[in-house]
Amino acid sequence: MKERFETDTNSRFRSINDFTSFSQNDFKSLNSSNFHNKILSINTSLINNTDRNTDEPSEQSNRSGQLSSEINNIGFIGIKDKSGKKNGFGIQKYQDGSIYKGNYINDKSSGFGIFYHSDGDIQKGEFYNGITKGYGEYYHKKEVKYYGYWLNDIQYGIGYEIWSDSSEYYGNYYDGKKYGLGTNIWPDKTRYEGEWKNNVREGFGIYYFKNGNIYKGEFRNNIIDGYGEFSWKEGRKYYGFFKGDKKEGFGICYWPKDQFFIGFFKEGKQCGVSKCISGNKIIYRKWKNGKKENKYSNEKQFFNNFNQDEKKYTKYFKWDINKLKEYMEIEY
Repeated sequence: MKERFETDTNSRFRSINDFTSFSQNDFKSLNSSNFHNKILSINTSLINNTDRNTDEPSEQSNRSGQLSSEINNIGFIGIKDKSGKKNGFGIQKYQDGSIYKGNYINDKSSGFGIFYHSDGDIQKGEFYNGITKGYGEYYHKKEVKYYGYWLNDIQYGIGYEIWSDSSEYYGNYYDGKKYGLGTNIWPDKTRYEGEWKNNVREGFGIYYFKNGNIYKGEFRNNIIDGYGEFSWKEGRKYYGFFKGDKKEGFGICYWPKDQFFIGFFKEGKQCGVSKCISGNKIIYRKWKNGKKENKYSNEKQFFNNFNQDEKKYTKYFKWDINKLKEYMEIEY
C-alpha cells in the first residue's frame, strides 16, 4: 500500500516540513523587524512629517515644478510638473472620503504610499502605475491584518495574516487566495501545515488537533480524503485510505501491546476481509458494516476468499509484526 505513495508522500512531507521550519523563523517577521517593515517605518515617518500646510513652495518644488496648494474638486495637494501632472509627493482626497498620501509618477500613484479607505481600512506599501504591487500591509479596522506581497491590487506571493481572534496564516497567496504551501493556526492551537488551493486545504498536509492527535496525508476541499496516517495521542495509529473524513478502503490499525488490524473499511466501519494480530494470536475474518461475519480457520482458506480488489493488497496481509512495526514507525 504505502509503496504507491512513498516517494511522492515523503518528498511532499519534506517540503511541508522545510516550509514550516522557514515559516516559523521568517514569515512572522513580516510584521515585526524585517527589511520591508523598516522601509515602511521610514517612509511612514516621512509622510507623517510632510502632512502639513504646503502653501510655501519647497526647494524641491522649485526644481521639479509647481507645488499646488489649491484643493480642487478632487482634492489634490502636492507636487506637479510644468505640464500639470502629479510627479513627486502628494495628498489626494477622493469624493468618498478616502485619502492617498504618497509618491506619484505621471499622475499615477507609484512608489511608497498610504491609502486611507473611507470605511477605516488602511493600506500602505508599494504602488506602481496606480495599483498596489510589491510589498504592502493592509489593516482592516476590525478583523484582519495582512503583511506581504501584492500584484494588481490583490495578495500575491508570500504573506502573513492575523485575525482579531488571534488566528494566523503565513504562506503563499495566488490571485488573492491561499494557494500553495501555508500554515494556519487557530486560537485553540489547532494547526494545519501543508498545501492549499483557493483558500481551502487541498493536497498533502499535516493537521495537529488540539487534543494532541495528528493527521498526515491528503486533503480535498478541507476534509481528510485520500491516503493518510492518523496518530492518536494515546498511541493508536491508522495508516490507510480515507474518504470524507472516514476510513475508506484498505488500511492498517495499531493499538499498543502489539495489536494490529489489517483489512478494509467502508464509511468508517470494517467491511471485507481482515487479519487481526494480538501478540502471537492471529484471527482471519470477514466483516460487513462493522459486524463480524465469516471466520476462516487458516491462511489458505482466508486468501482463497479474496475478491479482485482485495487481492491487490495480499502482500500486506503476509507481513509479520516486525514488518508492520517498521512500516508504522513503531518502536520495538
